[in-house]
Amino acid sequence: MWGIKRNRAFAAVGTVAVFAQVTLFSAAALAQESAQAPAAPPAPAITLDALTVTSRRFEEPIQKVPFSVTAVTGETLRDQNIRESRDLYRSIPNFNYTDSGIPESNLLNIRGIGSSSALISPSVTYYIDGVPLPQRAFDIRFLDLSRIEVLRGPQGTLFGQNSQAGAVSLTTNDPTKERAFEIGAEYGSYNLRQITAKASGPLGDKVTARVAAQVYGTDGDIPNVLFSSPTTTYNGGMLRQQVLGAASGKVTIELGPDTTATLAGRFQSDRQRPTTGAWVGSSGFPQNSLNPAPQNDLDSGGAALTIVHNFGNARLTSLTGFQAYSLGLRADITDGFMSSALTGFSPFAFATPNAIRTIGENLTQWTQELRLDGETSGGLRWVGGVSGLWSSFASATDIRSPALANGNYAATQSAANLAVFGEVTVPITDRLRIFGGLRFTHELKNFNGIFLGSPGGAPALPYFAQFGTVNSDFVTGRGGFGYDITADLSAYVTVARGEKSGGFPFYNQNAATGAASPMFKPSSTWSYEVGVRGHVLDKRLRLNVAGFLNDTTDEQLFTFNPVVAQFSVTNANTRTYGAEVELEAKPVAGLSLTGALALLSAQVTSAPANSGVAVGNVVPYTPGFTASLAAQYEHPLEIGKVAGNLFGRVEYQYVGSRQIDPANSYALDPYSVVNLRAGFMASSFDVYAYAQNLFNAEYVQSGFRAGANPTGQIVVGGVPGLPLILGVGARMRF
Repeated sequence: MWGIKRNRAFAAVGTVAVFAQVTLFSAAALAQESAQAPAAPPAPAITLDALTVTSRRFEEPIQKVPFSVTAVTGETLRDQNIRESRDLYRSIPNFNYTDSGIPESNLLNIRGIGSSSALISPSVTYYIDGVPLPQRAFDIRFLDLSRIEVLRGPQGTLFGQNSQAGAVSLTTNDPTKERAFEIGAEYGSYNLRQITAKASGPLGDKVTARVAAQVYGTDGDIPNVLFSSPTTTYNGGMLRQQVLGAASGKVTIELGPDTTATLAGRFQSDRQRPTTGAWVGSSGFPQNSLNPAPQNDLDSGGAALTIVHNFGNARLTSLTGFQAYSLGLRADITDGFMSSALTGFSPFAFATPNAIRTIGENLTQWTQELRLDGETSGGLRWVGGVSGLWSSFASATDIRSPALANGNYAATQSAANLAVFGEVTVPITDRLRIFGGLRFTHELKNFNGIFLGSPGGAPALPYFAQFGTVNSDFVTGRGGFGYDITADLSAYVTVARGEKSGGFPFYNQNAATGAASPMFKPSSTWSYEVGVRGHVLDKRLRLNVAGFLNDTTDEQLFTFNPVVAQFSVTNANTRTYGAEVELEAKPVAGLSLTGALALLSAQVTSAPANSGVAVGNVVPYTPGFTASLAAQYEHPLEIGKVAGNLFGRVEYQYVGSRQIDPANSYALDPYSVVNLRAGFMASSFDVYAYAQNLFNAEYVQSGFRAGANPTGQIVVGGVPGLPLILGVGARMRF
């Protein structure tokens, strides 16, 4: 075991060494090339494209943004084959994504801040074209996007609800005035298949439109082992099967010379046979024995109407949004292999379908924002507005089990969130500017939870009800200064405060005994960040270096308390600090190098006594070290009369050890993944092949404490990472 850990430590050190060597080599090559006088007429300049973002609700160069932001362009999404969040997190420093096996339960934290359970509110919110996505249906397909911006640090000033740790902003492609069509297809391991189609163009002199659609499927990779006798097994079908369909549309209307209206809509239907976690200690890991196999159906969608009027020196934006989702999950509670590990009985003892959990959920959400932004002749930038969010949530969980309390628990929650906000950036000199902003928020939540007991299983009350109200007023904001070291390189210092309200878990695991869910407190963060971002070496090297410190009061942690043998929400104080480095370089024509390093320390600084959380414990899913490195080379090639570029790309990702819960009952091993991609790109078509997880690394992405075996050792369930997947694809544009 020590040898394995030593090799992983060497791998981590090696990652840093390779990253440093590549960076130094690139910088040296650039410096040497710029120092040599050209013997011939100079070739066209090799530079990195400038990046413009809307991280502060208006367009500005990325180096002017006074906090860490990573902008992923549509071209990068294509080059890196980024389909969803499980792909996005690979190259974003301290953006920690946890695949729990079931899409509505996936978790996020940024820089160690984020809830450790999907039963409570997250600290990171996804937005699509400025509209917040439902918090349990954020993990959508990345369809027809022009840009993704990952904003690190509290974003409550301008983005509002549940942006205590950061926000992820998705921007879809706008319609074009020229007709354009694209169709693409992929095929890969485990019968992976994908077809994508896009169309854009004018519908008249003042109207343009764009539509996109995608169908995706895979046959799964985890065997579901079932029993016909104590000694006879058969494959009951593969888990992680998925069939997904997604569509989006956008229409832009020119209402006048200074006014435009854009109506956008999207819909996604996701059908999965997911794993609910496999016994990590099994010699056959990953494998399940679930009867019946889980079935998870999640439909989500939304629409947004954006009206923009330009006054010349100011711009008024009205953004009306609607989002909704509907969820159905039916799953066997007792995986045979995990239950065998817990009890010592044969897995065959749990082969019959007599322990079933059924979950149904739905949510509707309306949002409205009115925002005014502008710039004075002296360079003062400002933005301000009002916003409102209204949501209605309903959930019902039904349990039928010979060992658990049987019954149905139904919960409803209505919420209203009203806010006024503003931020201003004031130039002090040509290079120095200060900024500050505040948001005042009022939030009201009404919660109802009702349990109706059913015969069978453990003793249960016939009826139990709980009602609660959360009424919160809080202030978030940020301030600091930025300084232009050069025209292309800026430094900043930022102090920010983020907060999210308290509430009740929407599922009470102890309702059958008459125990109410205690309300968890609001959580707030003071964040301090210093950084440098921009271009150097004649715009051939882009860097983003940041250091940060976050003090969070009453972080909402979900943990198992062995003292009372119950799961609960614990409010504990935490401190996180670390550093991030992002680099992108073009040392020679055709070659692009990118890399990211992240260091993170996230620990509990105080916690209630007998909570199961100790001072000094590591916050769940916060790897102390992560790194990524990628190289892409393109070479011009003409095949017959077709001119294009031959390309190849290699990616390396390292993720350090992570704790699975606030009690630090189990640590997941570090892992490394290598991806390859190669092909030919022309103006009218692309062809490519890829290998994800080239060396078929076996690793666990998430885990949970299932209980203890008869000898007192804990039993851990976990969700494995994806295996080696080989695929080919093609796209045509016309």
